[in-house]
Amino acid sequence: MEEALELARAKDAKERMAGVERLHQVLEASRKSLSSTEVTSLVDCCLDLLKDSSFRVAQGALQALASAAVLSGDHFKLHFNALVPAVVDRLGDAKQPVRDAARRLLLTLME
Repeated sequence: MEEALELARAKDAKERMAGVERLHQVLEASRKSLSSTEVTSLVDCCLDLLKDSSFRVAQGALQALASAAVLSGDHFKLHFNALVPAVVDRLGDAKQPVRDAARRLLLTLME
């Protein structure tokens, strides 16, 4: 997961997109719960990615966060105050896939 986070923090948009895709794949394939440190690293990275000008990067970050929310349980709750406003902002995005991903993440968080 660290490798995917590093790639997602890259300056180049294509590398960021590849990192977001890799991060989502890693989280979807994982069966073990995420540690508090892993959740903090993931949320910090994804909060930056949600501000990205590329809608695909933002969409991928939302999908990765939704996968992580399922895996991390209580560790994720510590980050609600930072996450929810950023996700709600993306509900007004110009691109429908981003709005859908934001809605799905909010529904996952409510569960």
